[in-house]
Amino acid sequence: MKKKPTVQASKTKRPTIRQIAAELDLSIATVSRVINNKPDVNAASRERVISYLRSIDYQPPVVSADLGLIGLVDTFQRHDLNSYYVSAILAGADEQLHRYKYNVVLIHYDQIESEMMNYGQVTILNRLKGLLWLEPMFSAQHLKIVQDHRLPCVVLNNSEEGVDVDLVRSDNYHAARRAVAFLVAKGHTRIGFVGGWLHLANHRDRLKGYLEGLDAAGITPDDSIIVKDIVSWDEHGGYEGTNRVVSGTQPPTAILLCSDFLASGAYSAMFDLGLRIPDDVSVVSFDDFPLARHMDPPLTTFRQPLRKMGAQAAGILAERFGTGNGNSADAPVRHELVPCPIITRSSAGPCPG
Repeated sequence: MKKKPTVQASKTKRPTIRQIAAELDLSIATVSRVINNKPDVNAASRERVISYLRSIDYQPPVVSADLGLIGLVDTFQRHDLNSYYVSAILAGADEQLHRYKYNVVLIHYDQIESEMMNYGQVTILNRLKGLLWLEPMFSAQHLKIVQDHRLPCVVLNNSEEGVDVDLVRSDNYHAARRAVAFLVAKGHTRIGFVGGWLHLANHRDRLKGYLEGLDAAGITPDDSIIVKDIVSWDEHGGYEGTNRVVSGTQPPTAILLCSDFLASGAYSAMFDLGLRIPDDVSVVSFDDFPLARHMDPPLTTFRQPLRKMGAQAAGILAERFGTGNGNSADAPVRHELVPCPIITRSSAGPCPG
């Protein structure tokens, strides 16, 4: 009886799918479907293939053909495709990349995570030329993944400290400090905060700027009017968080919302409690999403220039390819801080009384 060939793990020579199939006494089609993360494979067979691939430290081939595809990575949990946050960044990036004949494709982060957990490798990135990364927070583990794929990557807003990656982020910290100063100048000293999802850098920066803005004004933070754990990043979360802040025995005369996505809920909570904006409570927020100007009263907010940030991130990526303003593939990483201007409307007024 002819002995089956034994595949020897080698970093210089990758075993073929045919060799792996022969080693495991499985069909070539089965092994191929497991490697390419396709369905319709018996669970026991899938586990045999995965275990074997791990044992030989198998790395799938990286497709070298330049298809001009740029991946936009996001969890699509906090914001879906219809949200202003994602759509504005995507519009700015796509407009810039289209000039160089690149196309943007969406990459759901859960597939990256699933492939890493199940196979120890990420094949979904193989055909890409570069990445724009929104969420989750970009970490050293994510940096290793993109480096293993030799992919230029630009992160928007949310990267862990000390990770060596190109980054474009809005200046949320100084915007929050300016928001507090803006309200203090109107006579407010009891200024509440409604926010959460503090695992994200831009939200942490807004909270930090708020707290240090209070300190600069000689105001001691009051935990009873600070909410850092809203239940959801939407109208419901804004309603619930604002209700907690204004229902106490010493409610604030002004509230800083962590995002316009919470604003309609915040307005509803105050309306239900009989509070008038800005006569009883002033409101200042972040983002300047399209409906902010149409709210009643129109919302004072710090504009996060998302479309501009998407275009800026795409421009850096194009430069890494040598198709932008110059070939900077080996240049030091860039960290771009984008100012957030205040858009003054009528939701913030003088302190009552």
